Amino acid sequence: MKKIALIATIAATFALATMPTAKQNMEQNHKMSKPFLILGKMPHLTKLVMQNWDNLELSDEQKSKLLQIRKETMGAVKTLQPKINKLEEEVAKATMSGAKPESLKDKVDEIAKLKSKATMAHIKCIYNTKEVLNPKQLEKLLKK
Repeated sequence: MKKIALIATIAATFALATMPTAKQNMEQNHKMSKPFLILGKMPHLTKLVMQNWDNLELSDEQKSKLLQIRKETMGAVKTLQPKINKLEEEVAKATMSGAKPESLKDKVDEIAKLKSKATMAHIKCIYNTKEVLNPKQLEKLLKK
C-alpha cells in the first residue's frame, strides 16, 4: 500500500512540475495568435497553392496572377499583424494589472477593426484564387 501511495505522489509531483503555468500558456497562445476573426473554417489557399505549385499545371498567366494575389494578401496581413499583437499585448497587460474594462474598450474595438481587415484580406484571397484556378486545379488543391 505504501508503494502505491509513493508512486501516486511521485506521479502527481511530476504532473504538477511539468504542467505549464498561466504565463507560459499566455506566451504560447501569443506566439500562435492569428490576425483573423474566423479561424479554422476557411483554407489558406495561397499557402496551399505554393505547396502544390508544381502539381497544379499552372499556366504562366495563372502563376503571375497567383503571385500577385499572394503578394497583396501577405502584404495586408503582415502590415496588420504587428498592430494587432501590440494592442492585444497592451490589453492583456492592462487587464492583468486591474484596468477597468471600460478603459480598454477603444483598444478592443481597434483590435476588432484590424482583425476584420485581415479577415477580409483572407476572404478576398480565397475568392481571387478561385477565380484564377480552373475547376480541375481547384479540386486537386482542395482534394474534394
